[in-house]
Amino acid sequence: MRQSPAPREFLPLSPADFQLLLVLLTGERHAYAISQAAAEQARGRVPLELGSLYRMLARLKESGLIEEDPVARPSPSGPARKVYRITRLGQEVARAEADRLRGVLAVADARLAHGRA
Repeated sequence: MRQSPAPREFLPLSPADFQLLLVLLTGERHAYAISQAAAEQARGRVPLELGSLYRMLARLKESGLIEEDPVARPSPSGPARKVYRITRLGQEVARAEADRLRGVLAVADARLAHGRA
């Protein structure tokens, strides 16, 4: 039996991957809803383009950070939609990335403050 990878093995995350995981922390969504929530959440700082989003979803699914609901959801405007949710490992990786970024910012703040003195 293969042991689950440690969250730190996925770090550092790309800004777009981190943004996608943060969106899915708020609940499961289909791809277009993910892109809309990411745009709103990031305020344009980390754009998630719909074309690359599907590649990201496939990669994050393959790595075990997200999963796809096996039952597509009906859509009022067209074909059924695939719905994605974050896994426990994905939650742990998002938490680890947030901790890593806090550490990076602490070092940056200290060095920038020292540089201004």
